[in-house]
Amino acid sequence: MKKGISLFLLLLFTAAAVEAQTYPFRTYSIENGLSEAVVNTISQDKDGYLWVGTGYGLNRFDGVRFKNYYVEDGLLNNEIQSLYADRDNQLWIGTEGGVNVMREDSIYTIPVLQPLVSSSILSIYNDSRNEFWFTTDGEGVWHWNRNQQLTQYREVHGMGSNRVRDVLEDNNGVIWFATREGLTKLEDGNFRTYTTRHGLPDNRLRDLALTESGELWIASRGGLCRIFEEEISCFTEQDGLINNRIQSISTDENNNVWLGTEEGASYFSAGEFKNYSADEGLANNIIHSTYYDTEGNIWFGTFGGGISLFLGDQFENYTIEDGLPNNVVTSITEDHKGHQWVSTYGGGITQIDGKSLKTINASDGLVDNKVYTLRTDDQNQLLVGTRWGFSIYNYETFNNFDEHELPHRKIRAILPSHDGSDILLGTYGEGIIRYRDKQFDQFTEDDGLANNTVMALERGADGSIWAATYGGVSRLKDNTFTNYTLQDGLPNNGILDVLIADNGELWVTTFGGIARFTGDGFEAITPENGLPDKVCYFIEQDERGIFWIGTNKGVVRFDHRAYQSGTENTDTQIFRLLTTDQGLISNEMNAGASFKDSRGRLWFGSVGGVSVLDPSKEKIGNVAPKVHIENVSVSGERISIKEPVDIGSENRNITIEFIGISFAAPHQMQYRYRLKNSDQGWQETTQSSVRYSALMPGDYTFEVKARNFNGRWSPEAARISFSVQAPFWLQWWFIVLVVFALAGIMLFIYNYYRVKKMIEMERMRVRIASDLHDDVGSALTEIALQSDFLQTMDVPNKMEESLKQIGTQSRRIVSSLDDIVWSIDARNDTIGDLTDRMQDYMNNVLPDRKVYYDFDCDMQRQLDVSLKENLYLIFKEAVNNIAKHSNADRVDVKLCVDSSGFTMGIKDNGTEVSGSRKSGQGLRNMKMRAKRIDGEITFNNKNGFEVIVENCN
Repeated sequence: MKKGISLFLLLLFTAAAVEAQTYPFRTYSIENGLSEAVVNTISQDKDGYLWVGTGYGLNRFDGVRFKNYYVEDGLLNNEIQSLYADRDNQLWIGTEGGVNVMREDSIYTIPVLQPLVSSSILSIYNDSRNEFWFTTDGEGVWHWNRNQQLTQYREVHGMGSNRVRDVLEDNNGVIWFATREGLTKLEDGNFRTYTTRHGLPDNRLRDLALTESGELWIASRGGLCRIFEEEISCFTEQDGLINNRIQSISTDENNNVWLGTEEGASYFSAGEFKNYSADEGLANNIIHSTYYDTEGNIWFGTFGGGISLFLGDQFENYTIEDGLPNNVVTSITEDHKGHQWVSTYGGGITQIDGKSLKTINASDGLVDNKVYTLRTDDQNQLLVGTRWGFSIYNYETFNNFDEHELPHRKIRAILPSHDGSDILLGTYGEGIIRYRDKQFDQFTEDDGLANNTVMALERGADGSIWAATYGGVSRLKDNTFTNYTLQDGLPNNGILDVLIADNGELWVTTFGGIARFTGDGFEAITPENGLPDKVCYFIEQDERGIFWIGTNKGVVRFDHRAYQSGTENTDTQIFRLLTTDQGLISNEMNAGASFKDSRGRLWFGSVGGVSVLDPSKEKIGNVAPKVHIENVSVSGERISIKEPVDIGSENRNITIEFIGISFAAPHQMQYRYRLKNSDQGWQETTQSSVRYSALMPGDYTFEVKARNFNGRWSPEAARISFSVQAPFWLQWWFIVLVVFALAGIMLFIYNYYRVKKMIEMERMRVRIASDLHDDVGSALTEIALQSDFLQTMDVPNKMEESLKQIGTQSRRIVSSLDDIVWSIDARNDTIGDLTDRMQDYMNNVLPDRKVYYDFDCDMQRQLDVSLKENLYLIFKEAVNNIAKHSNADRVDVKLCVDSSGFTMGIKDNGTEVSGSRKSGQGLRNMKMRAKRIDGEITFNNKNGFEVIVENCN
């Protein structure tokens, strides 16, 4: 009795009915950075960002990260009820307490909208006249026109109710309002309300949507309605709607409708509803908002489950939660009824007929629950290869071959003949086993097989058998093996799967990539050619000729025709990686776990379940991603990215963060970037940040482009310009300062040594002058005195004459030496010393003449020795000429020395006694001395004789 009950419960469990499979929904909630799990509204701006309004805070989403905004950031209230992105890319925010607007990441309030601060703003709309409408929960509708006038419309003005949930404008310029008491329209200044009396299923309306064809869709608590060409048609649960309480409507580009209800989502297309709930993958059945984004993704804002992104119905997934006994799927096949069979490692085999899952395991007669491979033969038998043997199932009973009948276990591949005469079994470590006439024959390396581990078997058009082994590809024809290895072009000798393509070509997958057989060898395709991963577990081909390759990173879509063309453009992408972001149940596939069914669908087995891809429903988006520079960090600290951006010399480690926005596959963005004014050109990366260290001082511009999952590059690059300041020792002002400092130091040194030398020279001049005066002068004077003394003695006349000449010459030399000593002596270097000397000489030589002096000089001014000496000697020569050759009784002397030069004049009023003034040696001497001091000398004999020497710089 207990045994019967246990069998009944087992059958009840393994044949449990499954209402629906799991669809690919991606959910984001608090753990992903969303400020709250209750989502009231969703919108998208022109920059591509998704905006999510919750019960506590506003969120900006770029596909990877959320950025939160609260009251402290400028919001009037943290409870967000509505969002609207206008034509100027401003985001209007309707809160529980008024309206905000966001421009360039800053939140503002509009003074004219101050009366709305006590209202709950349920909807915002910008009409074709660029005027705004704000609906409220209890205070009607506010209208802000182009004249900045704010007008309120309530029930007394004709609104159906003061509680207005939504507003929009149709193609004819008519404004429609969804109220709690019906549908109100404003046309030509007149209000009219439609209610249940006009065909609405319920007067409590929630949302409105308009298709491009002009259909107005109405969400009510009693179902879905459509107004088109003034006709109302409604749809309810009886027509297939998941729930009559519709809270949100969104339309797609094909005029189909997405609905969010209190029990899940509905998709209305071609008059039929397709429904989705938490059982199919939604985060929560209560949906507050829906939004259809620019990439063609539909978003659902839920009550408590965050936001759910529906990735489309191209994938269906089956896991333990849907009835699989185990998530490690190893093989898939199809029987003659079109039912799929899925094997799992440890759970036996499971039949999927589209309505239910039925599992059969060892308790039902299967040789082992650890199943490696499945295959059906032409006799409608299911062939099962397991870890501990081989089973043949006729859908009623099993014919098992365990270790007693088949000593070669770990069956990894099965290939039956068309006539059923034999079955080939590929084993893990024991070669190929042929089952014929109830006998088993073995083929191993000793018989020519490349390796005894055989992962897959396929039959070519010519009847030859192709075997995927861990030692290469083996071809069995006419009982002879031909092997192909690395030397024949394979990327790796570890072969995991083989496929005969639609055109008869052989393809293999390996641990190093994939390869195509060309007749005499293999053409390898590896990551160097763009393949996203090198470990390739299986390969399938859809009815369009596209190949699908299972890897550790997901399933690769491979367009071989585009690959052969040799170019990759924006319209055709050679490789596209499908991951959990696109709806796969897991990214890690299993070897040989793929199958194309009779409907053209592709089945992929993974470590997380089985995914079914319908290639006919594949979406290839044409929308290019928007790319933005998000942050710039300098030495780990973020700085403002509002230009101009100046970066100090001490912080030259710069990190630039950027994001390409694509919600379909946010983690598969590729980037191309460059830094102008650096040595590098365009670089490519999958990372969303770039770091530059120790940039040289200068001006730079960083540019970046993004490429999304569909191969579309952003049309415009995001860019930011910044300047890296030079360290202070390289700044122009510092360089100028250093130059001046060096010049000052050099000048100081020069002046120091010059002054020092001048002092030394002055001391030397004083010493020389003293020595000449004391020694030489005294000696000459003594000679003169001795000659005078000797003359008083009785000496011959001739000697007396000589002594007289000696005395005269000595006194003349003493007089000349006196001039030299005076000029050399550093104590006589001022103009005052010169003028004193000139006056003394004048008084000695011309004591009986009237002399008038004009000295317009700074008497303390220092004179150069050469200038002082030559001016004095010219003066002395002129005075001597006056004494010798002029009968003048008046002499005028003028001297002026300043920074601009000098002028000296000596003029007498006498008449010319002889022509010696013009041609004598004295005039030539004066000219010579004037030339020494770069002066010009002029002689003037009109009304006396005048000598002028001057130098004006």
